[in-house]
Amino acid sequence: MKPNRVKELWRQGKPAVMGWCSSGNPYIAEVMGHAGYDALTLDWQHGIGVSHSSIVSCIQAIGNTGAAPLVRVPKNEPDYISYALDAGAYGVIVPMVNSKEEAEAAGLACRYAPVGNRSVGGSRAALASGMEDYVKHANEEMLCLVMIETVAALESVEEIAKAPGIDGLYVGPSDLSLDMGMSLSGWAEDERHLAACRRIVEAGRKAGVAPCHHGAGPAESAKLMEMGFMMCQIASDVRTIASATASGLRAFEEAMKEKGLPFR
Repeated sequence: MKPNRVKELWRQGKPAVMGWCSSGNPYIAEVMGHAGYDALTLDWQHGIGVSHSSIVSCIQAIGNTGAAPLVRVPKNEPDYISYALDAGAYGVIVPMVNSKEEAEAAGLACRYAPVGNRSVGGSRAALASGMEDYVKHANEEMLCLVMIETVAALESVEEIAKAPGIDGLYVGPSDLSLDMGMSLSGWAEDERHLAACRRIVEAGRKAGVAPCHHGAGPAESAKLMEMGFMMCQIASDVRTIASATASGLRAFEEAMKEKGLPFR
């Protein structure tokens, strides 16, 4: 089984950088994978174009790159987790985890017996190395990140971090901001959010799991990594396309004005 790029970096004490794919388009996923990200997450929870079938196609496309394919599953249920991992994902991000018990359920669903309860099946993830080799190494290489995105989760984060089977805590700043009564656009500079981040980083360090953050862009993610987070996403496919196309249109409009030509 090929090693997990993210875990390789963490073993060296280095942070990982992640891209985010909400389109479910394998061509776009492959392009992003070739950009040099350590991981690329398919957003099955909120990605409008991400489905059962597109997950498989995107993971196949990402397999041609150096990025580790991850999936944010729709909810904390073994069936979703099992499907993502059997499809070839190297880990899952599990949303709305509010207690140690819920975190443990997610962690155990990612591991084969005797340490977990993931079922052995005809996984396409095992095609490259064979089922025997895959099962032998999968428990070590799979990544289980549980999301901290509510006040309830924040208040229990020290216990959540100790849940068996999980590898990290993943901050969801939008939902956490709403639950804490903060602005969706101002969390990056809000001391309440920063204090929560410091608590989450400390909880992860003490429990020996990696604190991770969804980030909001390159600059914000760099600041978060300076705080001690070990992985952030810095760009999503949909936002990047929207920004680039809008920027191109504005540049064209300016060029037309400079030439004194009418535009709209």
